[in-house]
Amino acid sequence: SNFYGMPVFVDGAIYVAGGGDIFWGKNEAWLKRLDLAWEGGALRVKEAWTFPLGRHVLSTPAIKDGLVYIADAMKEVHCLDAQTGAELWKHEAKGEFWSSPLVADGKLFIGSRKGDFMILATGREQRLLATVELRDPIAATAVAANGVLYVGTMRNLYALSVAGKRPELTR
Repeated sequence: SNFYGMPVFVDGAIYVAGGGDIFWGKNEAWLKRLDLAWEGGALRVKEAWTFPLGRHVLSTPAIKDGLVYIADAMKEVHCLDAQTGAELWKHEAKGEFWSSPLVADGKLFIGSRKGDFMILATGREQRLLATVELRDPIAATAVAANGVLYVGTMRNLYALSVAGKRPELTR
């Protein structure tokens, strides 16, 4: 299996996505939660759950408030319960995901290879807040800094901010 995203360590558990291969056609991917504990001076690793993902995954999971967000190459963003691995919702997009979700300010931000940049509400219920058509493939994860959200496409870097109450998109 291939690992493109990074493992994430939260509250004594590691969340890691792997499997699938975009270049060689292996089409089985997953997200796992591994629980860690010290026993007699040795680290014990126990698989808590596995969630199947579509085809392949290049995404690093984002974890916030007991929820895990992950995207895959089947054009889906998934929200899972961090303790059980149960899927709470999924959002289907127009393009597959090579980027990772960013969770900030109570929102999930992610871009697809089709050039759609999506803003979803975080939480146990699926709610799409906005989609911005950037027209070029997005493979990079958005970055938030100093009140500005930076979104890189294959051709442009956009800075998204809110001035007053009117959103502005500049490149």
